[in-house]
Amino acid sequence: MRNHTIALLLSSPVITEGVKAVLRGITGVTFLEITPEAKEPHPASEKIAAAHPSLTIVDIFTAQTCQPDTPTLLLTSAQIPDTSTRCHTATVSIYEPAEALREKIRQLLQPSDREETSRGNDLSPREKEVILGIVKGLANKEIAAEMNVSVNTIMTHRRNIAAKLQIHSPAGLTIFAIATGMIKIDDVKI
Repeated sequence: MRNHTIALLLSSPVITEGVKAVLRGITGVTFLEITPEAKEPHPASEKIAAAHPSLTIVDIFTAQTCQPDTPTLLLTSAQIPDTSTRCHTATVSIYEPAEALREKIRQLLQPSDREETSRGNDLSPREKEVILGIVKGLANKEIAAEMNVSVNTIMTHRRNIAAKLQIHSPAGLTIFAIATGMIKIDDVKI
């Protein structure tokens, strides 16, 4: 796992220390403590934006501080309606076991859909066409006929796709195509 910075924007210093204690077991994680300003939420937002953390942990009192390009974990002490968690990637209750918090953070620090999408941007339009053919279940010859190219060209595209994405199976490419929005899950024939 690469090094990650977790921004802690929590209203209680005691809870901040508790979260740090629980997360010390995760390797490659450093903490950035941001003290919320009582009257002004914007300085905290600016500090988070400037730090570019891998993850921000907030509580219900600092929840208005959202960065759209940073995953945000909302730490709650009560059941809250879904509408109040709209800009948060995930929520976890302070009453859950410590391992639940660690696991949630590990999940959030894994390569995200945004990174999958950016990996998809490395593909040429022709390579994307080949992926769609593979997802449809077409053979190399059928994809070649559809694209008006030779079978050798399709095989070259497939090698390039595998090298760029590190995905070597049709099932893996199908999942990639769904995750990056190339196709909708309803379009996949089972």
